[in-house]
Amino acid sequence: MSAVRNELMVMNSIADTMMPLSKDEQRRVLNWLEDYFGIYDEEMLPVDSDVVVIEPTGAEYIEDEVADEEEAAAAEPEILTLPAFFEQVAPKTAIQKIVTAAYWLDTEEGKATWKSFEVNKLLKSLDIKVSSVSGTLAIEAKKDDPMIVVLDKSSDSMQGRKTFRLSEAGFAFVENRLD
Repeated sequence: MSAVRNELMVMNSIADTMMPLSKDEQRRVLNWLEDYFGIYDEEMLPVDSDVVVIEPTGAEYIEDEVADEEEAAAAEPEILTLPAFFEQVAPKTAIQKIVTAAYWLDTEEGKATWKSFEVNKLLKSLDIKVSSVSGTLAIEAKKDDPMIVVLDKSSDSMQGRKTFRLSEAGFAFVENRLD
């Protein structure tokens, strides 16, 4: 019972703290909290148990069509596009989207190091909006096993531009989703 009471106390405190904020500010805070705590990691998403699988009819026709498609695919290697890559990786959280974009920059565009605006530009080209790429990267850099590494900072000021690269954990995140 005390766990429920603790949750209610925290929720009440958060509600009181967020009350003076505008709806947009409240939404940004909630998005940040979701990212920070990894609330919607893939393994935590609910599984839809009401899905009904319908077996196709005309199996011979389908097998022939699949064989033809496989032959065509073997003859012409498919060129991977950025949208197809993102669809394949299917990142959910802001940091996952940033890491996926950084992986593309590294492996497809040959940029082993990058700045946050480069990732943001790539994400915007896909109509993916991340409210604060720099803020998300700063939070990730403080984790025990971050998916990114901060290499350099142009100055000591808060506005100093940082240079990043993917860590082994960042590469592993994307590559595990490509298998």
